[in-house]
Amino acid sequence: MNRYYTKPIDFIEASDFTELVRLALAEDRIDYDITSESIFQHSDFGKAKLISKTDGVLSGLAVVSEIQKQTGFQFQFKTLKKDGDALKNKDVILELEGNLITILRVERPMLNFLQYLSGISSETNRLALQYKNKLHILDTRKTLPGYRKLAKYAVFMGGGFNHRINLSDMGLIKDNHVALSGSILSAVEKIKLKFPDRKIELEIDELSQLDEAIKSSPDMILLDNFSVEDTKIAFEKIKSSNKEILIECSGGITPEKLNALSEIGLMGVSMGYLTHTTKFLDLSLEILN
Repeated sequence: MNRYYTKPIDFIEASDFTELVRLALAEDRIDYDITSESIFQHSDFGKAKLISKTDGVLSGLAVVSEIQKQTGFQFQFKTLKKDGDALKNKDVILELEGNLITILRVERPMLNFLQYLSGISSETNRLALQYKNKLHILDTRKTLPGYRKLAKYAVFMGGGFNHRINLSDMGLIKDNHVALSGSILSAVEKIKLKFPDRKIELEIDELSQLDEAIKSSPDMILLDNFSVEDTKIAFEKIKSSNKEILIECSGGITPEKLNALSEIGLMGVSMGYLTHTTKFLDLSLEILN
């Protein structure tokens, strides 16, 4: 299986974060750094290095170029790592040199982007490696507004699987859709008729829906908030009926719940945890004397 349900988020470009960088620089008032402007001269030259203070996986380096561009190219940098690279404690990620005040001004916005995205990549990678060939670790749309593509890119860089990036990518039928359509079969059929080229995922929340779910032949069946015991029953029944249907689990899944699921069989596990709970990776910008 490819590491995505509809399309991979395996690259980012300036248009994905130009506005985010503008907002980050504006909210930090980098044009009015009273500390640096009091202590240093605008002609002062500085060098710095960005280092990792713990193990992890890097993500988000492209944002540094946009920060450089929006601050008027008052510093230069050389990257020693690339997105997706494993980091060890004390690894140097990039080196900067140029206007000292500018370097100090952009320190926090730069770290915020890189620490957040690398934190997602690092935790995703930890789980992806731990459950390799046992579970597919999937992202969700539970992301900070405006950060959707960046967050999903970070998941991909960490070795995780990308779910749909927005509502247009694929059909995902939930309980409200079923209730208002009249039945599971009706809901699935309506999407197949209107969007025959799109994949369809069907969410169910109890075993009593399973027979109709299998009969409707969606591309994926999502088991929402199933117990481990019911997940095992559903998994075996789906695989014995239609091996082409992919199986996914969801519903507040944290790393602690993965061991039991991994013993059932290879399936997807969607984890909003990856993007809404993962902590920053510990990085630091060190000014060189």
